[in-house]
Amino acid sequence: MEKMNDLRDLLKHEIEDLQSVEDQILEALPKMIDKANNPDLKRALSEHLKVTEQHKARLEKIMQNVPGNDESNGKKKGILGIFGSGKHVCKGMKGIIEEGEKIMNTDISPEALDAAIIASAQKVEHYEICGYGTARTFARELGMEQIARQLEQTLNEEYEADDLLTNLAVIEVNEEAETKGNNISVSASSRGRSSGRVKENARQEMEMEPVNSSRSRSGGRNENSRSKSTSNSQKESQPKSSSAPRSENGRGSNSSSKKSVSGGRSSSSNSTNSGSGRSSSGGRAGASKGNSRGRK
Repeated sequence: MEKMNDLRDLLKHEIEDLQSVEDQILEALPKMIDKANNPDLKRALSEHLKVTEQHKARLEKIMQNVPGNDESNGKKKGILGIFGSGKHVCKGMKGIIEEGEKIMNTDISPEALDAAIIASAQKVEHYEICGYGTARTFARELGMEQIARQLEQTLNEEYEADDLLTNLAVIEVNEEAETKGNNISVSASSRGRSSGRVKENARQEMEMEPVNSSRSRSGGRNENSRSKSTSNSQKESQPKSSSAPRSENGRGSNSSSKKSVSGGRSSSSNSTNSGSGRSSSGGRAGASKGNSRGRK
């Protein structure tokens, strides 16, 4: 790219960029027309293809009228220019078109494809609107009123094309794509629910026998647990009943025997103590009396 020193150089660069844009659009539009399904969209794209050819021819005239362009064209023409290597290529438009072709080649419903084509075409239009508006402003600033009017004419036509695509999208294409998507989602969900019911019924039928056997096994476990609990309760009741007689016959008898023994001991001790005490005291008393008598 040559060095750009002023606004005139920028204007020439913008015009060259727009020429590359129109060339790429002329190559991409027929593919969009073939892919489109909506008849109104096909018609609109076909009309714009004709307008794009006019835009390209207009740009060629504009480039010829740009002051100082002959010299720059003379430098670009030559061996490289013959083979096309020196021609400017707009990478921005190249990327936009490649993205549009990518989505058009995916697995997509016809209704959604039409909406995608409009979206891609409007990205192209917006790029052109930006480019033509910038070039028009540069030309007006440089005092090139005729070139500015020609660029503005193309700019207005790009606005009209963009508005037409917007109306197609809002009134027809987007709604068709949305309705198609809702129908698919509804049918898919209904199929999913019905298949889910079938699977659930099959699962329940398959599980009926295992469930009954598990119930019988659980019933057997319950019976076993009940019998075990009954035997345990009986075992628990037996120690309790045996412990009660032990407390009555064993501990109670022991305590009573101890009481009787202690009572016997106490009675015997009492009797012994009292008898011996009294007899000894009596004896002592008797002895003391006898001694006293003897002394006297």
